[in-house]
Amino acid sequence: MAAPVTTLAGKKLAYHMSTRIELEQLLLTNPFDAQLRSRYAQLLHTEGCLSEALSQYELLHQQHQDHAEWLVCAAKILMALNRAPEALSRYAQARALGGFVADAELDALESKTVRMVQQPLRVISASNVVSFQKPPDERVRFSSIVGMEDLKRTIRVKIIEPFLNPGLFQKFRKQAGGGVMLFGPPGCGKTMLARAVANECNAEFISVGIADILNMWIGESERNLAAIFSKARSQTPCVLFFDEIDALAFARSKAHSEHTRTVVNEFLSQLDGMGKDNNGVLILAATNMPWDVDSAMKRPGRFSRQVFVPPPDATARAKMLEIKLTGIPAQAIDVNALAELTKHFSGADIDGLIELAKEYALEDAVLGKHDRQLQQADFERALAEMRASTLDWLRTARNLVKYGGEDGSYRDVEVFLKKSKLL
Repeated sequence: MAAPVTTLAGKKLAYHMSTRIELEQLLLTNPFDAQLRSRYAQLLHTEGCLSEALSQYELLHQQHQDHAEWLVCAAKILMALNRAPEALSRYAQARALGGFVADAELDALESKTVRMVQQPLRVISASNVVSFQKPPDERVRFSSIVGMEDLKRTIRVKIIEPFLNPGLFQKFRKQAGGGVMLFGPPGCGKTMLARAVANECNAEFISVGIADILNMWIGESERNLAAIFSKARSQTPCVLFFDEIDALAFARSKAHSEHTRTVVNEFLSQLDGMGKDNNGVLILAATNMPWDVDSAMKRPGRFSRQVFVPPPDATARAKMLEIKLTGIPAQAIDVNALAELTKHFSGADIDGLIELAKEYALEDAVLGKHDRQLQQADFERALAEMRASTLDWLRTARNLVKYGGEDGSYRDVEVFLKKSKLL
């Protein structure tokens, strides 16, 4: 019987000579042996099993996140599978890690992609050649958002300009990035505002939901959170957006689960950098319940800037109605009168109002009465069945402002409540 292989060189040779079935059997007993799994992935790649090989390289990266080589291998397989955007994303992650070795084929793909983005589009005809720039970007920008002019001005000065004019802010040693928390009633445009900020900054936008982070297995939620921050740091300038932040950063004093506390601790560590540089990463968060967010999240250096996103005012509501009714058959709709009747309505409430009014007009057509346009009476009938969804939130905020102390955390809310005669 042959003596067992004990040296590292002997192990490498044994792995190299093993068949696929033998490697699979070895992996059952040594699932965390990186050299063994790497050889198995190479064998799958050689045999043309690209999807299976990709899964192995992804698993290797999850087990050893400080190694770039497996990300490069995954990128090459993705390129072979005609998934170039994902290949370039993995390659960018690999470049951000230590021990990175460039790949000529992927470098060429990356250079080609950059040239394609930068070049103007061309239309070639038999008679002449016409050159024109790419069509305007239709992504959400501040111009797409109705109203909130004061809020947009504040965000531009505090958030966007440090990205666009880093030299000016560097004089005061003011860096681009940091954390900003958007809070307010549901349906008032916090998520849309976050996307607009990313587009105004000409930055990458990474939206993170609860399902992207939370996991039933111990330690996986923290690992997911760390991976997302690592991805954002590799793609600067970048806007990292956490929706429903209260679910990920629930106040530890109220938490009944140790798992919740460890997720918050990891979040705080990532916000502080943990030996990494968050410069160039703007971390935005949105919540309907800022009072449930851990207080440590709100200290300077983390989400030190908290921006109140109020319900739209009458002017904004009228403009919303005008825009949303464009192209819809309507007769003599007084949007200004409707704006006065929809006090405290959110943008989502306005959408609901229009949909309900449409149902009344369609009801006549379906029941065979007559085919007609939307009328003012349809909206008045719909208003009789609706109430502003923001009122419950505003009442809770009123109690918080009135009885929650005078630390100034909700000063903007207090001003809005007084202006609206709710306080």
